[in-house]
Amino acid sequence: MEARSRSGERGGTGGEYPDVMAPRPASSAYLPGLTRSVYERDHAVITTESRVWCGLPGWTPGKHSGAYLASPQMPGAIFSMVLVRMQPGCEAGAPLPGVERFVFLVEGDVHGKFENVSTPGKTDYRLVPGGDDYAFFPALPHGKHTIEPGANGAVFLMFEQVYRPLIRSGQKPKVVIGNVDAQEMLDPGAPEVFGLRKLLPLSEEFDFNIHIMDFAPGQYLHCNEMHYNQHGMLMLEGQGIYRLRDDKWYHVRAGDAIYMAPYVPQWYAALDPGRTRYILYKDTYRDPLQSGSA
Repeated sequence: MEARSRSGERGGTGGEYPDVMAPRPASSAYLPGLTRSVYERDHAVITTESRVWCGLPGWTPGKHSGAYLASPQMPGAIFSMVLVRMQPGCEAGAPLPGVERFVFLVEGDVHGKFENVSTPGKTDYRLVPGGDDYAFFPALPHGKHTIEPGANGAVFLMFEQVYRPLIRSGQKPKVVIGNVDAQEMLDPGAPEVFGLRKLLPLSEEFDFNIHIMDFAPGQYLHCNEMHYNQHGMLMLEGQGIYRLRDDKWYHVRAGDAIYMAPYVPQWYAALDPGRTRYILYKDTYRDPLQSGSA
């Protein structure tokens, strides 16, 4: 049995996000020593020229590299966000015990197998190029899986987090293989006008969700948000202005990553020439008194 997520078409890029790895203008256009990256007590902006690539434990040596964009070393963070490059012949390492994993395909394609404890046997899956495909694997033993790249390699964004079980229920999340365009476009509530899709089920066994947010040039957040949720974000397309705290204004573009700690004031406005799209982690469905935010 093979579970294959549906391909979708996106304007301008054919369903992949080339500016994540090769922004325009190139990072080399900057003066030596100059960066837009910033680290503050309650947020961080990591731009493409500041990525540091390293090996990931348990992954095939010499066939991959990862650049961490957020991790629990940042104040308030209970998750990690890492951009991963896989070469042909690489196999992903398993998450640490108790850790759940979400993978969003940026370039290339990946495939593998997964197991759900409630479903005997292994199921094939594939994340295809141009399809905005993604996969969620629960913490072991409920989401045992493999990840391998296609013939041309792959780039994907990976979120990992220690699973926080429901106190009043024994329900556990199951594997999700999905596609952005297959998810319902949600109403963010007036006066907001941005496009919003949530990639994981809206049910309490999931302790985080991943949002895809789209802004046309000139659109912006009407709410100057300040909440107990934390965020890890990667700009996939476009550019704009992100305000963090009361005095920090950042010009961000495709390829830039942002970490936002709980309660940091946050606001975004999209600039020309095209659509802004970013992917955003948000912890959900847990009481703030239970290890982290809700």
